[in-house]
Amino acid sequence: MNKTSLKNFLLKARTKTYAGNEGRVKPILNGSKQLEYKEGEWIYRDVYYGGNKIFVGIETVYFKNKAVWSMSYYGNFKKMTEKEIDLVLRVALLENWKTARTWKRVVWEKGKYTYMCEPDFGKSVEEIGGTEKILKNRKGVYNFFYFGGLLVR
Repeated sequence: MNKTSLKNFLLKARTKTYAGNEGRVKPILNGSKQLEYKEGEWIYRDVYYGGNKIFVGIETVYFKNKAVWSMSYYGNFKKMTEKEIDLVLRVALLENWKTARTWKRVVWEKGKYTYMCEPDFGKSVEEIGGTEKILKNRKGVYNFFYFGGLLVR
């Protein structure tokens, strides 16, 4: 498995699922929601639970039906409406699809919103972790924590 191919597939899959508002499939776990994207021997699966403006989930990338990479996450958007979070976050992720939720710092602004992705550690697809925030009029309204990495060498 090539790490560059993994990275490229992961970034593309994210734009084709949550950010692109596509890829919904019947969930394998009760009460969850599930998004998937497939390309050749690669499969991306995002399984998450939500309620009370909090969500938790796990993204997993499979190569030849073997899990090769995974990332867990937790988000809280209690200070935003569902419409706001969908509009702001999807646009921020699509406009920063090569860098958001990775190992690179991102600051993006649109109107009264500022999106920031700040990695805590990791320099590649092998190991990542960090936070994502949205500010509205310079006040925090959304937090997201992520961590994960390569499952195979």
